Amino acid sequence: MDEVKINFDLKKLLDLAIEKSASDIHFGAGQKTALRIFGDIHLVESLPVPDEATAEEVIFGMLKGEAEIEKLKRDREFDFSYEHTDGTNFRCNAFFRSGRIALVMRQVDKLLPSLEEIGLPTIVHDLIKQKQGLILMCGPTGSGKSTTLRSMLEEINETRVEHVITIEDPIEFVFTNKKCIFSQRELNYDTHSFDAALRVALREDPDVVMVGEMRDRDTITAALNLCETGHLVLSTLHTNSASQTVNRLMQAFSLDQRNAVLARLADSLIAIISQRLVPKKGGGRIAIFELMITTSAIRNAIRKGDTPQLDNTIATSSVQGMISMRRFAEDLIQRGIIDREHVEPFLKRDEH
Repeated sequence: MDEVKINFDLKKLLDLAIEKSASDIHFGAGQKTALRIFGDIHLVESLPVPDEATAEEVIFGMLKGEAEIEKLKRDREFDFSYEHTDGTNFRCNAFFRSGRIALVMRQVDKLLPSLEEIGLPTIVHDLIKQKQGLILMCGPTGSGKSTTLRSMLEEINETRVEHVITIEDPIEFVFTNKKCIFSQRELNYDTHSFDAALRVALREDPDVVMVGEMRDRDTITAALNLCETGHLVLSTLHTNSASQTVNRLMQAFSLDQRNAVLARLADSLIAIISQRLVPKKGGGRIAIFELMITTSAIRNAIRKGDTPQLDNTIATSSVQGMISMRRFAEDLIQRGIIDREHVEPFLKRDEH
């Protein structure tokens, strides 16, 4: 297959993904190309199955030169971003499976929805106005948490004069400076690691710092250090609820370190927002949320490592603005926006 046809085929695939509102594209040697649309996989029967040479030519052609190609060959996996001809960005992961090259691309919305359009509880507007502390956005892969986090940053961009540092892997959405100055740093290009970038952030005069993911103990420690020195930090975790999130953070440390870490977390944490996408009546998906706000009761439970108490407190603290995911879903069911039989499997899975 010549280069012109390969480029045309890639453009055609990306155009189709955008037209169908596909969240993900699956492409690889020896397999049918597929799109994930509103949570379900659909095979693209109109496209031929690429052989190894074609798949390599397409994927290598998306990378930035020989250095990235060699890194993929050496490490057998590589994260990168790719911009389509219409300006749509994709977050990509190239990898090898059974010795053959493959690629998954996640579409990044060109326009950020407002917090109202996402459906977040209105109190979140007040939470992100705080100047110091930690806000965590949680959910499984594909739950929309990255979009929600970027929308929070865009609201800060529109309402406050701040210096915002983001540390991402890779950069998915390029912010246009409005009231804020953005310094967006990409892993492997602008910094070697999340925790290294967080450690030096103090010398870069930030007001707000967003770190793509709390991946390890060093990153967690560096983020807490920033909170304690008067900064607002936002980040994500692949967890399903506030109690799971605190457990995950706690388990990143040895037993002799946990009490000190829990005390620091209790003092720094502003809120944990957990998000899932569920089927919507009439097609598409909609977000449901759990919101835990750090009140004195929550702070005490975190210090003790009593994570089951967090669930109980969330369920009984609606006056403080908290909401459980089940109660959030019940409200949407009562309003006729989602069906109980479609959302119940998600809720039961998260509650066990």
